[in-house]
Amino acid sequence: MLSEYCSEFLVHAAEVEGLCQGIDEDLVRKLGEWVKIPTTYAGDLSDFDLVDRLSEGRVDLTYGSSLDIFGGSQVSFEELVQKSWKNSAFVKASQ
Repeated sequence: MLSEYCSEFLVHAAEVEGLCQGIDEDLVRKLGEWVKIPTTYAGDLSDFDLVDRLSEGRVDLTYGSSLDIFGGSQVSFEELVQKSWKNSAFVKASQ
């Protein structure tokens, strides 16, 4: 199995990436079922919690062309930073 030779997967859904039309939801669901190592999905998304819900918390998300600082219109960098800060382990541990 490939995961025996990797410490992490970064998955790009080439059919939808960069189009600012959302993610491959079926792929994210399947990744949530299949993966046993840390896995990050790279795709356009404005719903911060969708990947988490679809994968049952087993897949992380990275942002690129959907971010306003890279010319996108779906996600503002400021909004992403605020959301990330609220979900960070540091903040949760200090509450």
